[in-house]
Amino acid sequence: MKLYHNIMEDLVEEYYDDVASRQNICTCERCRNDTIALALSMLPAHYAVTSVGNKLSKLNSLRRQASTDLQAAMFRSIDIVAASPRHDDDEFLVPVEE
Repeated sequence: MKLYHNIMEDLVEEYYDDVASRQNICTCERCRNDTIALALSMLPAHYAVTSVGNKLSKLNSLRRQASTDLQAAMFRSIDIVAASPRHDDDEFLVPVEE
């Protein structure tokens, strides 16, 4: 059983959903995943092994600290994916095993 989690994944997914609801961008599963993966690659990982309450506290703290970097990475990722969307290109689609 995995006891660690990259909290940045939660923040990037949450921020993507917020931005996508207000922007005119493709929100198909492929573009969403490409954008989130690209943004995560631009950001440092923040792993935690905590209880749920502690994790929420860390999320709130990290959200404030990393908001500018997260925003910059997200908008760069959105621009890159929008310029070359791959939603019709399934040959590179590889499922991620958990």
